[in-house]
Amino acid sequence: MTALSTTWTENSVVAFTAGTLSTISDCRDYVSTKLKRGTLSANSSPSITEVNEELSRAKEHLMERFGFSWQRKYSYASTTAASYRYAMPADYTGGRVSLRDTTNDRLLTYIDPDKFDLKYPDPSEESSDKSDCYTIKDRELWLVPPSGGTYTLELEYSRSGDDTSATDISYIPEVLRFKMCDFAIYQCFMGLHMWQAASLYKQEWMEGLLTSRREDNRKKWSDFRQCLTWQQEYNAKYNQWS
Repeated sequence: MTALSTTWTENSVVAFTAGTLSTISDCRDYVSTKLKRGTLSANSSPSITEVNEELSRAKEHLMERFGFSWQRKYSYASTTAASYRYAMPADYTGGRVSLRDTTNDRLLTYIDPDKFDLKYPDPSEESSDKSDCYTIKDRELWLVPPSGGTYTLELEYSRSGDDTSATDISYIPEVLRFKMCDFAIYQCFMGLHMWQAASLYKQEWMEGLLTSRREDNRKKWSDFRQCLTWQQEYNAKYNQWS
C-alpha cells in the first residue's frame, strides 16, 4: 500500500516573551538546579536525554489538556490539478478545522463524511474546478470539486501537542514553561526513587494545572462571540462568489 503524503508548511507564529526560560536548554538547567545532583550529562542520573524526554512529555500533556485560545495552528499546502485526496498534517489528531483556498479567496464548507459520501459517492466524477466543500475521512482531506489547478490551501486546526519540534517552546507562555519543569522534576525524582520529593513536585504540577485550567476557561468566556445568522453567512459567502 502506498502512503498518501502531502507537504504542509506551518505558518510563522508570534512568540511569547522569552523571559527566564526562553529555550529548552534553560528549562533543562532549571530542572538540574532543583534536582541538586550536579551537572547533567550523557552518563548522569538522570541523563540529559531523560530530562529532555520528560520536558517533551510535559509539553505534550499541556497541549493535550488545554484548549488554549492560542492553540490553533495554521498550515499551508498546494493542490494538484484533478486531485481530491490529500493527507492531513502529521500532527493532526482530530477536532474542529477550518479550510480556505487562499488562491481563490474562499472559505470551503465542511460536510460530514456520511453526507459527503451520499452526495459525492465518487468525487473523481466531478469536473475539476475551484473547490467548494470538503470532508475529513480519518486522516485524509477530500475536496469537491477536485482542484482545477495548483491552489494554496490554508488549514486551521488544533495543536495536538505532538513533539514536532523538540526544542521549540516559543509558542508556550513562560508560566507554562515553569509547569513543564515541575513535571520533569517530578518524573526525575520518581526515577530516582525519591518518593517524598516526587510527591511534592507532583502536587505542584497538579495545582498548577488546575490554576491554568480556571484561567483558560475565564479567557474563553470573556472572548465569547455572537454566532452568524444564516443571512449574515450567506452575504459573506456571496462576497466570495461575486
